[in-house]
Amino acid sequence: MASPVGTPSGSSLQQKSASEEDLQAVMKRKRSNRESARRSRMRKQKHLDGLTAQIGQLRKENSQMVELRNRLQSLNDILHCLKAKFSIGSGPMINDNFINPWNLMRMNQPIMASAENMFQY
Repeated sequence: MASPVGTPSGSSLQQKSASEEDLQAVMKRKRSNRESARRSRMRKQKHLDGLTAQIGQLRKENSQMVELRNRLQSLNDILHCLKAKFSIGSGPMINDNFINPWNLMRMNQPIMASAENMFQY
């Protein structure tokens, strides 16, 4: 027997529940995509923060290297002046081993300080 017009048939109920399932699947996929996008943004931000920290560390190291290079240049300038001063005229000749800063460091002796003298300043 045919169903009267205006009453839902069994096939239309199946179609309705199938489209509801499709809608739920779409909504679930959207939530999943949003969560995946959120995790991706968090990973990118963490990576960016790491790179920013690395930039700061490299700039600090570069600054230290520039300072060391400037100090070395100053020492080389001093050595050049000393060599020029003592190689001209009647003054004593000083060889490179004497002026070499590494040899000078070996010649220095440690300075001993007592606890009483440390807090005078």
